[in-house]
Amino acid sequence: MQKESLNQYMIVSYTLKNISQKKKVKFLRKLQGYKEKKEKKEYSHEGLIQKLNAKKLGSNVILSPIENFSEIHNLLSSYNIKAEVKEAWMK
Repeated sequence: MQKESLNQYMIVSYTLKNISQKKKVKFLRKLQGYKEKKEKKEYSHEGLIQKLNAKKLGSNVILSPIENFSEIHNLLSSYNIKAEVKEAWMK
């Protein structure tokens, strides 16, 4: 039987309840990225999720490799967003 290696991840659940709409949009654009059209060209801006190889599990829930968690934590802290963090081990 082969030994299976497990990778460490962080599951981040956050809430945007007490934040102004302007701050929410700014935060979500940094986190998830966005696309915009100017005249006939389309521009795509990567978010932190794509850059850090994280995954969006659902509304306000992110799965991040432990190596990249500090950057997501810093973004949440800079916007004063409350988050609940749990550790997970997965293949």
